[in-house]
Amino acid sequence: MFEIFKETDKGRTGQLSLNHGIVTTPVYMPVATRGAIRVAPLNELKQLGYSLILNNTYHLVLRPGLEVLEKIGGTHRFMGWDKNVLTDSGGFQIYSLKHSMKIRNNGLEFRSPIDGTKFFFTPEFVARAQNIIGSDIAMQLDVCLGYPASESEAKKAMDVTLRWGERFLSVEPLQGQKRFGIVQGGFSKRLRRESAALTASLPFDGFAIGGLSVGEPEELMYELTYEVLDALPKQAPKYMMGVGDPVQIVELASMGIDMFDCVQPTRHARHGWVYSWQDGPQVIVRGKYKFDFRPLEYQPQYTYGYLHHLFKAGEPLGLFVATVENLSYMADLTRKLRAAIEGGSVDSLKEEIRYQWRKRIIGE
Repeated sequence: MFEIFKETDKGRTGQLSLNHGIVTTPVYMPVATRGAIRVAPLNELKQLGYSLILNNTYHLVLRPGLEVLEKIGGTHRFMGWDKNVLTDSGGFQIYSLKHSMKIRNNGLEFRSPIDGTKFFFTPEFVARAQNIIGSDIAMQLDVCLGYPASESEAKKAMDVTLRWGERFLSVEPLQGQKRFGIVQGGFSKRLRRESAALTASLPFDGFAIGGLSVGEPEELMYELTYEVLDALPKQAPKYMMGVGDPVQIVELASMGIDMFDCVQPTRHARHGWVYSWQDGPQVIVRGKYKFDFRPLEYQPQYTYGYLHHLFKAGEPLGLFVATVENLSYMADLTRKLRAAIEGGSVDSLKEEIRYQWRKRIIGE
């Protein structure tokens, strides 16, 4: 399932062999939570070279519903996407519904924010739902805490997640489907090591690190990641959930993380942040871009001044152009990251990315 091409003390390159094709790693996965990338059709992602995107089980169960996906034959046919799909279980989204969510021994009980319908997600239900969805990579149900969290809360969430992992695996997967366990443990190094070791003892195809990038200091995230990676099998693919900041992607990939996802690049685009390799992120709504007729980096048929006009005029085309520009940047970032690992220039790439994203913005 996972082949490592080159492994160094500054990261590794490899490939995932999945039902809908090969995925080269390190990889960033665009987030199509409800079966779509906001304002950008999926054929644009193919043209940019993406071969793995993310859907969310929780959102697809709420709308359009499993009966629709079962009837059409899964999310690939529903979306018109013939590449790979990873489905998150929805545990993080359910946990965010604190006013209407309850953690039971058997699963998560909550009410739909759409119409108030009561749902009960068990590990077994989530596994069966992802079979109906047709996931190429299916994630177990977990309990994700925010920051801060006490050690006792983290221990309880970790224990529940481990039990749910065993139950998730009891359901027969789709042929060729890969299933990932999720390491929890809050912000305790001891619990993170324990969770990683126990999760690694289960027959998962890969392992995700959950419950980080939830508001904790960046350095703490890195420290806890080191603890987890030491306890996971080297040959397995490793996925850092919810990270899309370019500085963090390069840093975490240099530790040995293979997979990333986050809504940040597309959300930034909708708020007028345009990514540039030469100049870092540009806040296109600022007045200085009104007369800036330089071409965009990845779509040179458009200028910064034109994109500024589209945002100021409220034209939907502006959202599309900015989204494609940012996803182009992210695809370029992972290509350059793989080349840097292969060529031994990761430190140089780290310095370049940090200059773009930290010094230019906050004067670090």
